[in-house]
Amino acid sequence: MADLVVQDLGELVNDLNALISAFEGAENLQNTDSGQWGQSNANSSMGDFADNWKIHRGKMVEAMKKFAKTVQEVNEAWTDADQQLKSTLDGNGQ
Repeated sequence: MADLVVQDLGELVNDLNALISAFEGAENLQNTDSGQWGQSNANSSMGDFADNWKIHRGKMVEAMKKFAKTVQEVNEAWTDADQQLKSTLDGNGQ
């Protein structure tokens, strides 16, 4: 059971890092369709949306990075504790 928890934590870190990369890569696509919306008010609204999304995306990326770091630290601590317990049990002949 413990192996599954550690495996799941490692997979979660990998998934979070993939999401972070995708969100950071989305910056390259921002406003690539500028001027394609026909009316000027539609173009302006889409530009405003893109600007707002940039701010919120940045906050989400920072939160995901912080969470990924925390999960990685938990994963490492769990692995270390598991190894220490194993060593202790092996040393006692159990």
